[in-house]
Amino acid sequence: MINTKETIEACINYIENNIHRKISLDDIALYVGVSKYYLHRMFKALTGESIIEYVQARKLSASINELANTNMRMLDIALEYGFDHEQSYIRAFKKKFGYTPLKARTEQISIEIKEKMNINDILSVHNSIIYKPFYIFKQKFNLIGKKYKILSRSGDNIANMHGRDFFYHHSHEIRNGVNPQVYFGYTDWSEYNDGHIYYIPSIQVADVRHIPEGMTSVHIPPHKYVVFRFVGFFRPDDIKGRQVGRLLVHLYRKWIVNSGFQSADTFRFEYIDTRRANDNYCELDIYQPIKEAGSTL
Repeated sequence: MINTKETIEACINYIENNIHRKISLDDIALYVGVSKYYLHRMFKALTGESIIEYVQARKLSASINELANTNMRMLDIALEYGFDHEQSYIRAFKKKFGYTPLKARTEQISIEIKEKMNINDILSVHNSIIYKPFYIFKQKFNLIGKKYKILSRSGDNIANMHGRDFFYHHSHEIRNGVNPQVYFGYTDWSEYNDGHIYYIPSIQVADVRHIPEGMTSVHIPPHKYVVFRFVGFFRPDDIKGRQVGRLLVHLYRKWIVNSGFQSADTFRFEYIDTRRANDNYCELDIYQPIKEAGSTL
């Protein structure tokens, strides 16, 4: 089994050790022993940028040292960091930072640079990993699914079982799905009684005029969300309750406490786009509604 966090760490170290050479996705994939297709998808899902974008950002950021502290010719700096031509270096630098290398060398400007990714910022959860959260605003929308009352303390594995059953055996009964290939795992603790919560495996719908027998609808108002994405080399069906549980512990006990935000509602949902998942790879997003701490809105 591929160790996801060790794979990312090996990528980062390879890039740093070869910062002065040309680096291709093929080079990195060969070094870490992972398909370049999966490596590209995993890195972009985790960080929001492709691994080659990260490579170039690191090269350009590192080159600022020579710009600021040496008298090296621009051509020599370009060649030092694996660019074929001076002009290709200048164009890449301006595209990344908004200034030419000459301005960075001679004028009093500030540039946001890309430092080496800190592997300690990555949380490893049963061979899946999460990085820094991102933020999404979603307008109101509707879900239809099957509602289950489960015990919160042991609910994750049961929720996963219900989710698989719904997606493979019942989701096709819903007529007007917006995208039937996208799974929503909606958790509601607004009526938290005796340690029980409600879990609704569901899909998004255009309207709620046609609700299949035995199912229910959920209206979700507009919200700002913090989104934690975890990725790993495993089948979506093999997600374990402990994986999701550890992620939720990280979300509620560590991140929200120190973030300046607080929960804005009594629900969250899991989001899996099955088009981005297969037998060897999975991405799962957890959406938590948030508002600024102390806000009444």
